[in-house]
Amino acid sequence: MTTARLRRLATLPILLLLLALSWPALRAPNADAATGQEYIALGDSIAAGLITSLPSARGFPALVTTQLQTLASAEPSPGRVKLADLAVPGETAETFVTNGQLDAFKNEIASVKARGADLKLVTITLGGNDLLNLANVGTADRQAGLDRYKTQYPTAINDVRQALGGLKPVIVVTTYYDISGSDPSQQGSDAWWVAQFNDVIRSTAQADGLQIADLEGDFRGHITDWTWYPTDVHPNNAGHAEIARLVWTATGFDQEPPVVKIVKPAAGPLPRSIPTIAVTANDNVGVTGVELWVGGNLVSSLIYEPSLKQYVGVWDSGSASAEQTTLSIRATDLAGHTTTATVDVTRPAS
Repeated sequence: MTTARLRRLATLPILLLLLALSWPALRAPNADAATGQEYIALGDSIAAGLITSLPSARGFPALVTTQLQTLASAEPSPGRVKLADLAVPGETAETFVTNGQLDAFKNEIASVKARGADLKLVTITLGGNDLLNLANVGTADRQAGLDRYKTQYPTAINDVRQALGGLKPVIVVTTYYDISGSDPSQQGSDAWWVAQFNDVIRSTAQADGLQIADLEGDFRGHITDWTWYPTDVHPNNAGHAEIARLVWTATGFDQEPPVVKIVKPAAGPLPRSIPTIAVTANDNVGVTGVELWVGGNLVSSLIYEPSLKQYVGVWDSGSASAEQTTLSIRATDLAGHTTTATVDVTRPAS
């Protein structure tokens, strides 16, 4: 993320040094699995889960692994899903190739083949440090950095594909968000430079048939919600959860929509003017939200009540314009699939 405001990072050398020194303990590899599925995460500090409260559980690769495990558990012969997070904080598209991460990836591929594991997914997050390294330089130097990236990023992607040696996992690349809040259509703005690097990522992915988890547009307007900005540029726990959702959607693994059943109210006359709304909503991976819609308008989100295993809320039938009304319940899962259930009700006599 290229912005002059990144100078704020200079106030954090002690924190970052401590994180760097403690990193080997934080990213201890999973115990080897003889067979089963595997997911390999490649890239920089975002892929490494840096500055989450617990990278091994709340970084986006760990969250995606949990989603894979949930899906795998429903298979006839469920097995363990292994995460190999090889990401290195500070990595660029160039150093990925030259400083050992690519070699680590090749070694992991050899291990996957030797164990007979099923490599399901590879994610690649490269470019953030290429942007950061150009934060405080002039336009000519930024352009030169972008020109290098136009060569180095496709090279890194090609090297990853070559290293797979016949394996055909789903490969998802991530773009980067802009923290400046500037206009990406204004040439020379910080957001514009971020967009130029993201265009390289997108065009490379499209040319190679890779999937894209597009953070740029999704994070716009949510920087203070999903990152540590202005203290730091990295995603917080909520940001990693959002990246995991985008990656999961991009994989295309989850094809099942939620199953929704309206428990209350029953069709016909309502028992009272403000009835309870109760529904069950289940999904093979996870439901992310259940909403009540009336007349094409969102009324409210329903709240999950664990003791009932239902989503519940209330509705004021007096707000309906007609005596007979259709209530629509929309449930959305982690992959973005939506299921709608409806019930026709009539306001009680006054």
